[in-house]
Amino acid sequence: MSKPSDVITNCPYLDTINRTALDFDFEPTCSQTLITGPNIYACLVCGTFFRGRGKQTPAYLHSVNEGHAVFLHLTQGTFHCLPETYEIKDPSLDDIRDAFKPLYSQEDIDSLDQETDLGRDLFGRRYLPGFVGLNNLNKTDCMNATLQALAHVKSLRNFFLRCGNGESFELVLDITSKTKAGGGPKKRKRGNGDGNRDGMAGTFVGAAGMTKTKQTKVTVDPNSFSHLAKCFGEMVRKIWSKKKFKSSVDPHMLVQAISVASNKRFTIGKQIEAGEFIAWLLHQLHIGIGGTRKAGSSIIHATFQGAVEITTRQKKSIQFKDDVEEEDGRLGSDDEDILFEKERERLRKKEAMANAVEEITASTNFLQLTLDIPEKPLFKDDNGGLVIPQEPLVNILKKFDGVSFNDVISAISDTNGGSNLQRRRYSLKKLPNYLILCLARFKRNAFNNEKNSTIVPFPVKNFDLSPYVCSEEGAPKAPTEDIVRSMSVSPEDDV
Repeated sequence: MSKPSDVITNCPYLDTINRTALDFDFEPTCSQTLITGPNIYACLVCGTFFRGRGKQTPAYLHSVNEGHAVFLHLTQGTFHCLPETYEIKDPSLDDIRDAFKPLYSQEDIDSLDQETDLGRDLFGRRYLPGFVGLNNLNKTDCMNATLQALAHVKSLRNFFLRCGNGESFELVLDITSKTKAGGGPKKRKRGNGDGNRDGMAGTFVGAAGMTKTKQTKVTVDPNSFSHLAKCFGEMVRKIWSKKKFKSSVDPHMLVQAISVASNKRFTIGKQIEAGEFIAWLLHQLHIGIGGTRKAGSSIIHATFQGAVEITTRQKKSIQFKDDVEEEDGRLGSDDEDILFEKERERLRKKEAMANAVEEITASTNFLQLTLDIPEKPLFKDDNGGLVIPQEPLVNILKKFDGVSFNDVISAISDTNGGSNLQRRRYSLKKLPNYLILCLARFKRNAFNNEKNSTIVPFPVKNFDLSPYVCSEEGAPKAPTEDIVRSMSVSPEDDV
């Protein structure tokens, strides 16, 4: 018997390999002990997974009892012969290694978009690399659609294709850091002030934190990725491979990793919402590949992250102190006129403080934009059916025009214990390289999820969002209150 360290190039059992029975899309788990780990082997004759290689292990016993001799180490990608326990190195096994773990050079990645040659699987079916189907594992269609969309984002795809060989590399990222400047978000208080005709009581602007963007070289180590990020990268590499044994990809391993990471929030057999899932997945991938709280600290932020300025307008909760001095209010007394004047002044201040409005402006980053769809009509049409309305995407995007205010209910209750009604205005400051728009069609009530079936026509080409971006660089400054008061219109101009 050969030693375990021996390497043989001409194994006599290579003709027993059955390539049509091989499927490497499943999680490497022993079929007998149900144990996962680094010592799982795949039998290349029947395609079953077993643990171990030494004596009395399931793989060793399977080779003796069934006569199957050739095995593949599912972690290292090496081939072994059992029960002789020697390693096999033969060029005829390269197609199995490429199907198990596709690798891409920099030339392959650069020429991937110009690839027009069709691949062929073991059954003779033709397929175009990158445009293959994902098997539905019972209500995982929304999950598959999201994974397909992310796998076709060029920068994200190239990043995970480059991570296939496990070697570290450097990546240049624009990382944004915030510096405190003695304050928080901008605050303004509006109300019926004293002596102001337009009701402006005063403006209080705090010094907001400044942001600084710097190009930084970041070392990416694929071996330090989380299990979810590794499974996602493996799925992307299999989707774009032209050396697969079958023309479809089974995302079973990635779906299991998603189910574990989300605590079965997104799992097999449970219908999910794509917008909710992609927001969770991008955050988990950002953390899994080493991203931090700083904006732009990973390829996820560099690809999908934008900036929006949110202006919140709500009532200012102010406790009015009623300081009433004891005066002689009897008729004919000297304090009667003074008392009436103070009472009117006190009521006027109390009314002004009750109508005071606080305006808070803060900038935040986003990975996707959620668009609100108008409510569907309650009345039926002339034929007795409900009208399915159509709403252009331009009308829905008015939420981010920087002018319109939207009514929202804050999760923080007011001082009286009731709901705190707010009005918010959204202004886009920076658009990402790839913008994700999520149409909020589902609303949860006490009984079920209600779907809004409004049709939203989406332009495929020439979709320009520059009118919605209000960048700080070169933006016109708003006129001050003194400039507005000095403006006048002459009668000659009013024709």
